[in-house]
Amino acid sequence: MVLEGQYLERSVAVRSGEVALDGLYHRGRKAPPCVIAPPHPVLGGSMTVPVIAELAWAITRAGHPTLRFDYSGVGGSQGRMRHQPGAGRIGDIAGEVEDLGAAIEQLLASTRGNSVCAVGYSFGAAVVVSAAKDASVDRLVLIAPPTALWDFSGLRQLEKPVFVACAEHDPFCDRTRLRGMLGRGATMAVVPETDQTFLRSLPELGKSVVAWLRTGPKLPNLTPGPDEPPPARGDYREIELPDTGEPIPELDLDE
Repeated sequence: MVLEGQYLERSVAVRSGEVALDGLYHRGRKAPPCVIAPPHPVLGGSMTVPVIAELAWAITRAGHPTLRFDYSGVGGSQGRMRHQPGAGRIGDIAGEVEDLGAAIEQLLASTRGNSVCAVGYSFGAAVVVSAAKDASVDRLVLIAPPTALWDFSGLRQLEKPVFVACAEHDPFCDRTRLRGMLGRGATMAVVPETDQTFLRSLPELGKSVVAWLRTGPKLPNLTPGPDEPPPARGDYREIELPDTGEPIPELDLDE
């Protein structure tokens, strides 16, 4: 039995073109809902890596709906993987941008929201930036954007709120170069004493993202859609949460 306040995500299928993507959704009442794009699939990236799991946990803990997903051909998602190993640079990501767009569409339908916050980690940051001109993307969160593998200069022309979190020791992210690419609406934070995996600082990373989400203008609460029945046994997939030594809080779904 799923009890109120438990952190249990519902396994969902996200239709992207002719294939179904594997996703994990958690409902919430606070806007904006957040879609989370995972890192490069060829390098073992998926929606279950620790950074993605931590972001989903922290953002949901703050009351926002979240949807994380796997790209086509990754994990339980249908289709074929679009990238070859060993390329050394991110190539054409049009297919991943299409997958992200499908996830955004489904998240908006589930929450009855008007826009989302698009969150991307590593390769996912490139996917999110490529979809940033979509009117349904209200703000962006970029975690460890790999400037060595992708051109993020398009951020200069982006007139939307952007939060960037970089690891202090990330060989793929040139922070000096990245600062020169950021527009006026951008904020950058550096997580100390960690590399791009953030394994030593996962709670700090999640807290920084949630703190930034709270700095924007207050949005009205979301109205659950008709496709959100009360949670039933078997509808959710439980995930392992990082042990921070703190008691697990109850989610306040009424605010």
